[in-house]
Amino acid sequence: MENQHNLPTEIVSDILSRVPVKSLCRFRCVSKPWLSLITHPDFVKLHYNRAFEKEDILHQRRRVLIDVPGSNSLFSFGIDEFLKRDDHGGDAEVEESDIDCVYCHEEVDSGVMLVVPCNGLLFFTVSNLDLYLLNPATRESKQLPGPEGFGMDGCSYHLFGFGFDHSADDYKVVYGRCFDDGVDFGVYMLKTGSWRVIEERYPYKRAVTDDSKGILVNGGFHWLSRRVGDQSMMIMAFLLAEEEVREIEAPPDFTESDLIYFSLGAFRECLCVSQWILQDAGNHEFWVMKDYGVSESWTKIKLSIVMLDSGNILPAPYRTKSHDLLFAKWISDFYLYNFDDHTFRTVSITLFQEFRDAEVYLESLVPLN
Repeated sequence: MENQHNLPTEIVSDILSRVPVKSLCRFRCVSKPWLSLITHPDFVKLHYNRAFEKEDILHQRRRVLIDVPGSNSLFSFGIDEFLKRDDHGGDAEVEESDIDCVYCHEEVDSGVMLVVPCNGLLFFTVSNLDLYLLNPATRESKQLPGPEGFGMDGCSYHLFGFGFDHSADDYKVVYGRCFDDGVDFGVYMLKTGSWRVIEERYPYKRAVTDDSKGILVNGGFHWLSRRVGDQSMMIMAFLLAEEEVREIEAPPDFTESDLIYFSLGAFRECLCVSQWILQDAGNHEFWVMKDYGVSESWTKIKLSIVMLDSGNILPAPYRTKSHDLLFAKWISDFYLYNFDDHTFRTVSITLFQEFRDAEVYLESLVPLN
């Protein structure tokens, strides 16, 4: 491709791959050759991977997404830029000016309920269970079709997952329906824009205290669940490539209670179960499965954070050299937690009274098709 400065295309691509998404969206209007370059799949991939090669670019593009209960909008802030500016080491507060609204649903009473990130894209549902895909950096969004013949009669809960299947070179949305006698699944392929309903009902139920969002670890989505027969607790895994369901043993002495709440998450790419014990002065604990699928590898970690008025404290996929990012459900605090000495720093967001979920994503040019 020729360009007006007579620079080789490879050099232009290398330079532009370091530029923020917002600027590139403007640069697409410079000329047809630049539009062709910036939207080409090879450049989109180069631009995305550049963040993993250069730490300063990673810090420029990495953002925390906030899901506020009852809101029809999604918000985010640049976590690395904020911490770089506020590096005194004590507790800190994210100001309103730090926060961007990356999506606002056209219907005010349609609250965003669930958000799953993958490669800079966000999958989410709204309160009427419509399905959406969003690139929060380019602000492109579209509604996905629901699975035909996948009725909701008798369905008590829903399960969702969103991820990239490398074996199929495609993004997949997984939609599960929970009934009294088990759960069944449909799978949406982004390239073909079509659903495949799996003609099997698996004998599991979602655990009441956990969310509908599947946790993606080791190529599969995971939910805290109960076996239909004896109601015993376990973790149900839906394998993204194989489109099959597997069982994973829950941590030892794992039972639901009115005074104990559990949530599933991922801690340093391992399955993690957060435990919040009300009768133990609001103490919080983690169970981490250090070796995937090996029940003997479950390891308990007790947090030094004691809070009676929060929900479960969960890890977010963000880590510095010394600290992991944790967030507390149903209040508006993050924690930068040092698991070596169990000290922590609180990062508050006073613009919101509470938030339901938090995710970390990288800004990207990945298109919705």
